[in-house]
Amino acid sequence: MQFKIKRKLVYLLIFPVAVIAFSSCKKYVDAGAPVTLLTPDKVFSDSLATLGAVMALYSNGNINSTQPASAGLILNMSQMGAMTADEGYFYNDAYNAQYSTNALNANLALAVYSVPYQVVNMANKNIEGIAGSTALSAGLKSQLIGECEFWRAYAYFYLINYFGNVPLVITTNVPANATLARSPVADVYKQILADLTDAKGRLSATYPSAERARINKWTASALLARVYLYQKDWVNAEAEAANVIGSGTYSLEPNLANVFIKTSNEIIWQTVSLTPTAGVTGVTQMGRFWIPSGTVPLFVLYDTLPKTFETNDQRKTNWTKSIVYNSTTWYYPYKYKIRLTSASGNEYNVMFRLAEQYLIRSEARAMQNNFSGAQADLNAVRNRAGLANTTAATQADLLTALEHERWVELFTEMGDRWFNLRRTGRIDVVMKATKPNWQPYEALYPIPTSELTANPQLKQNSGY
Repeated sequence: MQFKIKRKLVYLLIFPVAVIAFSSCKKYVDAGAPVTLLTPDKVFSDSLATLGAVMALYSNGNINSTQPASAGLILNMSQMGAMTADEGYFYNDAYNAQYSTNALNANLALAVYSVPYQVVNMANKNIEGIAGSTALSAGLKSQLIGECEFWRAYAYFYLINYFGNVPLVITTNVPANATLARSPVADVYKQILADLTDAKGRLSATYPSAERARINKWTASALLARVYLYQKDWVNAEAEAANVIGSGTYSLEPNLANVFIKTSNEIIWQTVSLTPTAGVTGVTQMGRFWIPSGTVPLFVLYDTLPKTFETNDQRKTNWTKSIVYNSTTWYYPYKYKIRLTSASGNEYNVMFRLAEQYLIRSEARAMQNNFSGAQADLNAVRNRAGLANTTAATQADLLTALEHERWVELFTEMGDRWFNLRRTGRIDVVMKATKPNWQPYEALYPIPTSELTANPQLKQNSGY
């Protein structure tokens, strides 16, 4: 995975009239597909061009068919989080099962760092341009600003959970942004909460696109619930998760094999997936890079993950698959079941789904000593997987059960395991059991060398 992404790209925004990767999928974004590009001063004088600029956020956070395989936010976060945690690794990876943050080379770290900042920069440009536009209706302006605020919050959530303190860029002042020091995580979380709270008020419960491919009010609530959980604000975490669960819009998909298809009612938000074949959608990069193409394993799971499933847990049979190679059985993720085809499939990139909201509310309730409520939410996820009700009845036992349940439910999904081990303080104990050479400082990724060189105000994370 080689990237030659210079710092200037982090602060560069070219406004496409419509998203390049989405131009053949206009029903998902409701934007046209003009063939020319407009300069930034022209974009916000036209509603269609403005919509295209906002849709570029979805493209940049997605997998663009013209980019390297791991150059998009979705695959980066899922893949890197899984490998640096105790979930999986590429079978032929040079670091094999000892993959760690210390093994990250400058290019890999930059891939995780630069793409979110490109999203942040695009969101900042859009927010300022839309707010100052006189060509857009008040309703459209509010909707699009809300989407941009969500994307900025979303990008920063991943930045701070991978890197810790990071520069907080909320303007388009390029010279000032280029020399920003790292802001404390607490300050970044304040900005995230402000963005999401405002976005939630601007967004409608109705999706502005087909197939839940653009965010709505409940998407903002879902991320708010997660952020409040990470902030240990149990009351608000429960409330926001309850808003999503009680919205009447979503339901747990009873058939585990159908959870990750684009028509699943469990999906809160998904993005259109693309392949290198022009015009082909519905085939994810996760399927492409995790499912082996032949008899040799590609991306495999640590032994501890398949072994941690309880007897009769249908997630093991539906969401993992095995391949025998050199007389050894290897398991790999099988949530996405289409590897690569010449025809469009039925799988998009699942960003948020309802099961996580049940687990968030369960933990928030457990931390408020509402044990019966915590059990009910935990059981909703367990029962769907074919398991009996939990036997956990105390706060400590419920938290242990929830750590296990999050792992077997959300493995390989956007770094969830990595982030949750960090926030609960369990990362050192768990990582040492899987990676004997683990060091505590590796809980944060290294700031890319090229970024340190370009901005003397940045300081490296301890240990690197």
